[in-house]
Amino acid sequence: MTHKILIADDDPIIIKLLQVNLEMEGYDVVTAQDGQDAVEKAGKEHPDLVMLDIMMPRMDGWAARQALLADPALKDIPVIFLSARAQQADLRKGYEAGVAEYITKPFDPVDLLDVVQKVLAGEYKRPQEPQID
Repeated sequence: MTHKILIADDDPIIIKLLQVNLEMEGYDVVTAQDGQDAVEKAGKEHPDLVMLDIMMPRMDGWAARQALLADPALKDIPVIFLSARAQQADLRKGYEAGVAEYITKPFDPVDLLDVVQKVLAGEYKRPQEPQID
C-alpha cells in the first residue's frame, strides 16, 4: 500500500526537495502552499501523514494543526512540523499540540525519511522532549 503524504510549506524549494525525496521512496505526495490549503487538501485527500511548516501565510502551522485536530475525520493523522523556529519553547508547543515530531530546518533528508517511515509504521518514538530552562 502506498502511503499518501501532504506537505505544506510556503517555500517552493522546500516543497520540491521533500516531494522528490518522498516520491523516490515510493510515497504519493500532495502539496499545499499554506495552512489553509493544507487543511482543505487534507479533507479531500485524507493523507496518512501531514508535514507542516509553521510560518506560512493565510494560516500558520499552529492554526492548521488545530484545524486538523478539530475535524473528527482528520484528528488522528500524524503531523510532523518542519520549521526554522528552533527555540525550545516552540518545540515544547509543538509537542504539546501532539505532533509526532518537530524537525528544525535545515534538516537532513535521510534522517527525515527515517522519521517518516517510522511514523507511518507506528514505530516512531520521539526523543526526550526538550526541557525549558
